[in-house]
Amino acid sequence: MAVSLPELAHYAGYFFDTRILGKRKPLVGGINITSYCNLTCKHCPYANPDFLPREHLPLVKVRAMWERFLDSGVRILFMQGGEPVMWRDAEAGWDFDRLVDEAKRHFFKVACVTNAILPITNRCDLVWISVDGSPKYHEAVRGEGSYETMVRNIAESRNPNLHANVTLSKINVADIEDNVANIARQMPRLKAISFNFQIPYPGVEEHALSFEERAEAVDRIVALKKKGHRILNSAGALRLMLKPGWNRTHWLVQLGHPDGTLVDGCGVRLIAPEVCEKCGYGVMAEVQAIYQGKPSSILAGFKLFRVI
Repeated sequence: MAVSLPELAHYAGYFFDTRILGKRKPLVGGINITSYCNLTCKHCPYANPDFLPREHLPLVKVRAMWERFLDSGVRILFMQGGEPVMWRDAEAGWDFDRLVDEAKRHFFKVACVTNAILPITNRCDLVWISVDGSPKYHEAVRGEGSYETMVRNIAESRNPNLHANVTLSKINVADIEDNVANIARQMPRLKAISFNFQIPYPGVEEHALSFEERAEAVDRIVALKKKGHRILNSAGALRLMLKPGWNRTHWLVQLGHPDGTLVDGCGVRLIAPEVCEKCGYGVMAEVQAIYQGKPSSILAGFKLFRVI
């Protein structure tokens, strides 16, 4: 999976338009294609059906969002949930794997986030797998039996582009070093690790780290990077997330929701700005750091899609 010359030309044009001409255009598009999930994780608001009705985004609405993304210049697509692998459109006869194959016909890169409770059979260019700790900690977040199932499905997947995605909270922050070591030991097919901080959504805010606790965690993560561990987050992007209100370029990422709405960023600032002030979305930080021209973040982005 490399970046082609047309892709490089597209990104060069994007940064000319945004950095030189001052246009506000999204770089990445994401869609929460379903609010169904097969786990009830302690740090996740989706675990509460009262927080968000259970629904799959119909194929016709997914395609409509794709068109809007493409029209605005987006060529990197993320599909998430809920658990995106559970997505179905029974009337159209489509499952998630078919949706991925169709998306790859339109976008340069297609990525997804999964808990790996179901087999990983899709052909996404990048698959983020939620690994929230070594066995004890992972199951404290995601439930008994989730770790063993995840490890098995990672080992059995034929997709060559698997990465670990860790969300840090009060539940698992003590496990950073052991988790990184355990991923290398038990899940060698995971090519690298990315860290996020739990966002204090209503109902699960008790598990979110304070900014002081985030800072301590960032120091530990950076120390692991210096030792050569395969951690994708750049130090610059990690440190962006250490002050309230750091996320000021929401328009770099557009996100679609199962009800069909499309907003800049995740949209939480429109209904709960106090939550947005404590954003812990690592991808958003990385994209913002790239936009700001931080060399370490640009290098991390290139490594992610194996340009170098």
